[in-house]
Amino acid sequence: MNKKIKILMLGPARDVKGGMTSVVDSYYDYGLDKEVELKYIETVNDKNSFSKILKIVKGFTIFILCIKKYDIVHIHMASRRSTFRKGKYVRIAKRKGKKVITHIHGAEYKKFYNECNNKEKEYVRKTLELSDKLVVLSEEWKEYFSNLVKKEKICVIYNSIAIPNDFEKNTDTKNILFLGRFGKRKGIYDLIDVIEKICKEYPETKLFAAGDGEIENVRTIIKERHLENNIIILGWITGEEKEKYLKECCYYILPSYNEGMPMSLIEGMAYKNIPISTNTGGIPKVISNNQNGILIDAGDKEKLYDSIKILFGNRELRNKLSKNARKTIEEKFNIKNNIKKILKVYYKV
Repeated sequence: MNKKIKILMLGPARDVKGGMTSVVDSYYDYGLDKEVELKYIETVNDKNSFSKILKIVKGFTIFILCIKKYDIVHIHMASRRSTFRKGKYVRIAKRKGKKVITHIHGAEYKKFYNECNNKEKEYVRKTLELSDKLVVLSEEWKEYFSNLVKKEKICVIYNSIAIPNDFEKNTDTKNILFLGRFGKRKGIYDLIDVIEKICKEYPETKLFAAGDGEIENVRTIIKERHLENNIIILGWITGEEKEKYLKECCYYILPSYNEGMPMSLIEGMAYKNIPISTNTGGIPKVISNNQNGILIDAGDKEKLYDSIKILFGNRELRNKLSKNARKTIEEKFNIKNNIKKILKVYYKV
């Protein structure tokens, strides 16, 4: 029997809300830890400052104590503080003679880098250059990061999920789902504006908005506009509750201004929700306009409004897009294929 390769993986605490945690969870759900000898170190959490510092210190201590036992260090990294914090792990791993795979998740990495001063930019470039392999979430990100490191170091591995069992989808409902952090970047305020307008013509419309972030601000806006019966704030949802809304809604709308490869979009499409999203990041690699969903420009609220109206009035189009959305995820974003690609990187790095 061949000896399993030993992987030391670093990332956020498993209870942190967000796409990076979803990616790590999917690795465990599909059994990456059965294919390799895998140890996961939680390097940060999203609790109070004291708890966060304790988690950072504990994670770093565990890393120092056990790094010598592992062949490869696989680091999940976002932008801003995540990059500066993870940079020290990259440097220590290289000094210990380990191979390093840096897995970039930050949707606003370009913006972050442009805001850095010269010293910070040099630190970021050096961190990425020290990595033996840079994993990014889309071809667009590969092109961008090739300005910072050698292109041959970069590989694209899409986010992916375990495909849910098939089920009958009701495409006649006017239930819409939003999953993500409440704030300008994910476009929640644009969506509220559009839903307010849609509800004047289709009062039965329901937007179920799930996530964290600027929840109280969103609640205030909904109350001021008397939209409590049409926009339901769910907070952060997981497990069976999340699956319930993925099944019961017909549309998944994500009017983001910046993205990498959003896990929530892939989840929505896997559950046959018709996606409406923006031409940003890796989204156009998932949605083919008018084939398995609808693409709009970020900030184009008029096009978003028109797209919803067209879908509400065309059952044949709804059925086509819903069916093709599911098919796309089955064929291109299945966790089975993702795991194979990750293993290939491990054994070739």
